[in-house]
Amino acid sequence: MVNTNLLTERKKLGITSDEAACRLGVHPNTYSNWEQGKATPTGDNLIKLVHLYGGTPEYLLGLTDQRDGRVIAST
Repeated sequence: MVNTNLLTERKKLGITSDEAACRLGVHPNTYSNWEQGKATPTGDNLIKLVHLYGGTPEYLLGLTDQRDGRVIAST
């Protein structure tokens, strides 16, 4: 889910994955791995993503589908 949310938010900004990587100060391959679901951003990188895209860490990590961070109870 992380990869889908990152891709969606990046496209909303109208930037390339290389531009996103540059803004975040990470290698383009690192960012690409996040969008492809091969890796998950953590720590400082997660905070940088929140600043770039908005929303909450929970949303960007796919723990909720609510951009404002409301957690949906699992059944």
